[in-house]
Amino acid sequence: MKRWVAMTVCCLAAGCGGPTASSNSSSLGGSRRSASREPRAEVMPHQTCVESGGDVQSLDVNGDGRPDIRTVMRAGQPFCRETDANFDGRVDIIRFFDGQGRPTRVEDDYDFDGRIDVVASYENGTIHADVLDTNFDGRTDTWRDYRNGHVIELRRDSNSDGVVDTWERFDEAGRLTFSGIDANGDGRPDDPADAGARSFGGSGSSNTTVTSSQDGGATAPTSGGSTSGGMGGTAPPVTGGSAP
Repeated sequence: MKRWVAMTVCCLAAGCGGPTASSNSSSLGGSRRSASREPRAEVMPHQTCVESGGDVQSLDVNGDGRPDIRTVMRAGQPFCRETDANFDGRVDIIRFFDGQGRPTRVEDDYDFDGRIDVVASYENGTIHADVLDTNFDGRTDTWRDYRNGHVIELRRDSNSDGVVDTWERFDEAGRLTFSGIDANGDGRPDDPADAGARSFGGSGSSNTTVTSSQDGGATAPTSGGSTSGGMGGTAPPVTGGSAP
């Protein structure tokens, strides 16, 4: 029952729209990408919503007297929305919208500990990248780029030293085309002869699919079909900028 109610809250907050696609993003452009161009671990980014000011509209979904969804309106349009999906009094999902009601940013707390675990960025209403904290230590460790709702590139700091050491690329069918690791610590994928960086001719799968906005926020990190145990995952599904 609690799971059904939480899903209802997410559905109301998201607008219960149809499938969400994604836009193009950059790719590695080569297995030996310069280490200086790779992202580094940092504190998970966060952007305030209700505190930023505006006309706040509240909705109490479960009737406990506390707002579960709060939408900040500016010039008659939704600017951002906070959602308490599990009714514990803490914000779990934050969405930001452009002037046309399309999502521009989504922050999601998967484990309900009060800290953001995923931040997804959108362009023209479609996702183009997200950053994740997969070990829940409050710092970024996984970076993904999207095309048409599918992860096409993944970079990950697997040992929590702040430096990317795992790379994966996928085609638009979700098949793994490249997988590399950094075993010598130079910040770049090692040559196949050195540490097992491998190219694939369509084998493997990222298990990436376009998902429905009825799921509420960003989808939780999921294991891809890669040999290195990376995460393909799906685009955080968000549509609808209308106020509750």
